[in-house]
Amino acid sequence: MAEFFPPGSVSHDDPAVVRAMETIDGLRPSEQRELIRSSYRAVLAYDRTGEIDHLVDFAKNLLSTVHLRSIPAYAEALKNAPRGPRGPEGTLNVEEVLNRLTE
Repeated sequence: MAEFFPPGSVSHDDPAVVRAMETIDGLRPSEQRELIRSSYRAVLAYDRTGEIDHLVDFAKNLLSTVHLRSIPAYAEALKNAPRGPRGPEGTLNVEEVLNRLTE
């Protein structure tokens, strides 16, 4: 049976989708669960408010997350990052993290 998609739709076997799924498959189960939670929260917020920005913001965040996690150095840094609560003395700012990744 043929599937019909609206114009502009992306196939499930599009190379970018395949790469994204490989990245998502590499996430820990808790991270995969959080991805589903975030997806549902965005859809539910849209359903309740009618504000498309909930979906657009989630889509942008998802694209960025998949892109960053597909960078080996970034993925390795996350994998090796300490777990659990951290105090202010153990906090890194975003610029410092990005600088470390590009060294």
